[in-house]
Formats: sequence, structure tokens, C-alpha cells
Amino acid sequence: MSDILKKLLEILPSKDKAKLGILAVMMLVGGFLEVFSIGIIAGFVAVVADPGILFDIEPLKRVLNFLGIETSRDILFYGAIFLIIVFLLKNAYIVFYKYVKARFIYHRYKSISRKLFGIYMNVPYSFHLRRNSADLTRNVVTEAKALATNVMLPVLEIATETVMILGVITLLFVVEPTVTLVTIFLLGGVSALFLKVVRGRTKKHGERALEERARIIKTVNEGVGGFKDATVMNRQNWFTKRFEKSVDALSRAEIFRQAVKATVRPVIETIAVLGVLLIALLLLNKGYSIGALASVLALFVLSIQRLLPAINSIVGNYNSLRYHAYALQPIYEDMTALKEYEEKKREFVKDKMPLKESIEVRKVTFVYPETKEEVLKDVSLSVKKGSAIGLVGATGSGKTTLVDLILGLLEPTKGEVLVDGKDIKESVNEWQENIGYIPQFIYLSDDSIRNNIAFGIDEEKIDEKRIKEAVKAARLDEFVKSLPEGLSTFIGERGIRLSGGQRQRIGIARALYNDPEVLVMDEATSSLDNVTEKFVIEAIERLKKERTLIIIAHRLTTVKNCDTLYLIKKGKIAAQGSYEKLLENKDFKEMTDSGK
Repeated sequence: MSDILKKLLEILPSKDKAKLGILAVMMLVGGFLEVFSIGIIAGFVAVVADPGILFDIEPLKRVLNFLGIETSRDILFYGAIFLIIVFLLKNAYIVFYKYVKARFIYHRYKSISRKLFGIYMNVPYSFHLRRNSADLTRNVVTEAKALATNVMLPVLEIATETVMILGVITLLFVVEPTVTLVTIFLLGGVSALFLKVVRGRTKKHGERALEERARIIKTVNEGVGGFKDATVMNRQNWFTKRFEKSVDALSRAEIFRQAVKATVRPVIETIAVLGVLLIALLLLNKGYSIGALASVLALFVLSIQRLLPAINSIVGNYNSLRYHAYALQPIYEDMTALKEYEEKKREFVKDKMPLKESIEVRKVTFVYPETKEEVLKDVSLSVKKGSAIGLVGATGSGKTTLVDLILGLLEPTKGEVLVDGKDIKESVNEWQENIGYIPQFIYLSDDSIRNNIAFGIDEEKIDEKRIKEAVKAARLDEFVKSLPEGLSTFIGERGIRLSGGQRQRIGIARALYNDPEVLVMDEATSSLDNVTEKFVIEAIERLKKERTLIIIAHRLTTVKNCDTLYLIKKGKIAAQGSYEKLLENKDFKEMTDSGK
């Protein structure tokens, strides 16, 4: 428990700690009101048994006379009114406190999930290369909520009920210490024994549930995302069986949790009934009169009646805490390890880093984090403004890594990437504003063509003039005109209603929306058929006159007209020059002969 509290306090902002202090004060007030309401009922029962008892207390008698209360009937009447007022005020306060507590918890869910998502969106690109997206989705969507509702809330509930229990026990000790000890032994002992029995299995099931939630998300993402491939290859059963296995394991863990939760109340209630009977016998044995017995027994019955749900709540919340404590760990690890990215937000950049002369990659070596292999080894090249270069080579040679370095997504392990002599890492946001990037697989959202071109921009802020210019430059205008709803046409998730060439041209239009000076294409035509590729290449050729192009290609037809080709082999530049010059290179000649 102490480790959980320490980690929670570490990930919460300082202002939340002040709010926790306010909740603690409200908790104490609520505990006092609960104890006071129990005590006042017990006192009212004693007065009902013997209304004249109050007149035997001289100071109280003077107060009653001053208030005009002179008969036993008056005492009962005004006592009942006072009791009603106390309970109305107490319950109104408790409702208000629970509202404040719920508001605090769900605001923490909102802030934690928002903060975590913000971190994931601002971490370096290399972080996402190492992590599975299913784990990140689980942390933001599922575990952030579980942390708030099944870790933070139980901690507050346990604290609230503990304060109330301590208050009630203090009251009982003042009235009857011996009987109170018996009550504590019965209720506390049984609760502790129950927790000890289920503790280990609860922890085990909680750990398993965390793992299975991630597997479920991963399986759904892969199954739905690869639906077409799975259907053609008849692999649907593999995905459904894997999903069923994870859901089955998660269900067993949840069944155990719910069974434990349902068992707590009947066990404690059974002990409580036996306890009340034992208390009555003990009081009789101590020589209490029937009137005194009724008053004290009423106090204990009311106390036990209030203690029962409190103990039930503590045991249930403790088990929930043990079960869901694993939700804290992945969030804690990411929020502490990536704390520097918590407040890092990429603001809108008005000014682009201009390209006046050249892009220079100077003696760059790159090693991916947590590996030792050099993906690029002492690579140097220069791209003059207005030129077009092509990067060719076998899969795994380092082409895409080199492009990611030029894009500013990765930082060199050694060396530097310069634009007109200035290192891009000093103004990476401004540099990226001047780059249009067209990947092999264009990510398209289930939205309109317009919103997909102006990706990530609020609809009311989209520049229609830029949209039209980008559509025209990408040779997408004829296709858009053929659609009844034009640019407002929805294209389905991942652009499923479009052909490969149409998706690719939307990707080109997206890259051109900001009117960049540099256009980077990473295998942009490799998934297209020859006819579609021809149209896309024509669109690219039209852009060569106006922009600097960096093209990665397996199909050499895409880069045949580039000013300079660089052949990358095992992380090094093996050859460079025009298409015709590179034909003299054995490796390049083999690529052309193989039809790549």
C-alpha cells in the first residue's frame, strides 16, 4: 500500500496534493458526523426508555427549562426534531463529500489520460519504434481509467471508512471497553483472515488481467487492420481463437474478483449477528438493567450496522486495489521515464526553415536505442536545392533510416544533418514545416478527402485555396470532380473505398498542402500496379521543377530521371551518380536486371 501511495503522489501534480489535503479534512469532518449521529441515536433510545433522565442532570435541566421544555413529552418531541435535523445535515454533507470525491477521481482520470496521450504524441519517433501500439492504447484508454476508479478511488474509500471506523471504535471504548474489544476481535479478525486467504490469488489475477487487456487490443487491431489479408488467406479462425483465449483468461480473473467481492458481505454479516447476541449476553452478565442494556445495546447495534458496510467497503476496495494495482505500474513507468515530454507541446510554427542552397548529411552514423548494430556508418551526401536524388538499395540497407534522419524524426548517433550549414536539430519544427512527406502506406482516417489532405487541422481553419492547389498538383482534380460530393466525400477507414493510386495521390496532396520546398517520398509507388505508378510518377515529375525531391524506391523506374542516385549497401554509400553511371556498378546492375 505504501508503495502505491508513493507512486500515486509522484505522478500527481503538486496542486492535486493540496486537493487531497482538502479531501482529508472533509473526510475527518464526515467521520465525526457519522460518530455523532450514532451517539445521538443511542442517547435518544436511552431518553425514550426513561425521558426523565435528562432532568436528573442539573446543568442540562436549567438549559431545558430556559428553552421551555418541561415535560417528558416535550423532550421526546424536540429530541426527535433535533435528531431529524442532525441526520439531514449529516447526510447532506456526506452526499456533498462523495460528489467532491467523485469529481476529484474522474478529473484525475481525465488529466492522467490526457497527459499520457500528450507524452506519447511528443516523445521521439524512436520510442514508438520500440513499443507496441496496443500497450500504449491500453495505457491511455483502459489503465488510466482503472488507475483512477480502481486504484485512487479505493485508496480514498479505504481512508474514509478507516477514519469512520476509528471514530466509532473510540466512542465504543469510552462507553464499554471490554465489549468493544470483543467486537474488534470478531469483525477485525474475520476480515483480516479473509484478506489473507484471497490476497495471493487476487494479486496473481490482477497481473494476468493487465496482460490480457493488452493482448485483446493487439488482437483486435491486427485482426480488423488485416481483415482483407486474413480473409484471403483464410486465417480468421486464428485471430478469433487468440481473441477468445485472452477474453477467457480475462473473464476468469474478473469472475474471481467479483466472487471475492460478493463473499465479503455475507461472511461479515454472519459474524456480526453472532457478535450482537454475544454482546447482549456480556452486558447482561455485567449486571446491566434492561433500560441501560437497551441504550448500550442500541449503541453497539447501530455501530455494528455502520461498521458492517465500512468493513465490507475496506475489504472489497483492498481486493480491488490489489487486483488493479498493476494498472499503476505501466503508467508510472512511462510518466516518470518520459517526464521531460509532459509539458512539451509542439506549437504552431509560422516560419519555415528555408532551403537556399543545400541539405548536407555529414559523416552520419546511427545506432537504434537498445541495439549495438550500426544501421548507418559514416554516411555523407549533399542535396542541392531544386535537385532530385534517389536512394536505392536492398531491403534493410538503411535507406529509410537515412530519410528519417533527414526528416528530423531521428537524431544521428554521430555526425549531423545540415540545412544551409545549420544543424536541423536546433530548429527541427521549423525544418519539418518545410518538408512534405509521402510514405509507402498513406494513413487515411474515416473522414472526407478535404480533411484527409489537411490532416490534423480543424475544419474551420482549413485553407481552401491550399487544398485546391494541392489537389491540382497531385493530379487528383479529375477524380474529385467525378465525385458527387467532391472534396466532402468520405473515403472510409484507411481509405478502403479508394484505389491504391487514389490513396497515394491524396498522400501527395497532403504532403503539398503546406507548400513545402522539400518533398520526401519513401517507397511511395512500391505497392502500385504499373499503370497507376505511371500516373503517380507523372505527378511527381511535375513537382521536380519546383521542389527538392528525395526519393526512396525499389522500383528503379521511379528514380530513373533523378539527378543523382545513391546506392546504399549495409549502411554505407556503395556508389553514386546518374542512372547510366550506376549501371556500371555490379549490385545496381543486378537490381535493374531483376526488374526492381
